[in-house]
Amino acid sequence: MVLEKEYELFASVKDELLKHHEGKFALIYGSSLVGIWDSQESAYSDGIDRFGNVSFLIKRIIADDAIESVPALYWGAL
Repeated sequence: MVLEKEYELFASVKDELLKHHEGKFALIYGSSLVGIWDSQESAYSDGIDRFGNVSFLIKRIIADDAIESVPALYWGAL
C-alpha cells in the first residue's frame, strides 16, 4: 500500500499531536515526522522543496478521521 509506513507513523503519534497541534497539518516522509504547518499548501511546498516530486503524506491533525473525497480526481478532471 502506498504511504503505509507514513499512515502507521501518523496513527502512532496522533494523540500527542492532537494535544498541541489540532487543526494543523503534519508532513510525514518515510518513517519521519518532518514537521507541522498551519496550512496544507505550506506543508506541500516545503515537502516538494525538501524531497522533490515523490510520495509523502500531509495529514490534517483532527480527532475525526473521516475519509475525504475528491470527486475531480475520481472523474479524472485533475
